[in-house]
Amino acid sequence: MDEAEKQPVNSKVPHQLLPHVFKKGQSGNPAGRPPTKTLKEFARAYLAGLTDEERIDYFEGMDKKVIWEMAEGRPESKTDVTTNGEAIPMLVKFITDGKTTIDS
Repeated sequence: MDEAEKQPVNSKVPHQLLPHVFKKGQSGNPAGRPPTKTLKEFARAYLAGLTDEERIDYFEGMDKKVIWEMAEGRPESKTDVTTNGEAIPMLVKFITDGKTTIDS
């Protein structure tokens, strides 16, 4: 029995591709991500290793607001410019058995 005959029959996949189709429960990446630093981890380690003078040079030319947000996070925003605190009315149409029902 050759390899193509061992594969489950799937009418949506051409027979030439059946040996390459993942079986249910089979991982496409069994080894997982290689054990390297992410870009975020790399950047954090790089910036942590800077001297105070290098940090000052890094911050020169940056907007003070950006530096503040790097240190403290973005301020909380509770601005509502569209509804003045009122609920947004929604109009929903439901179609059941060919009949349209409107729910508001």
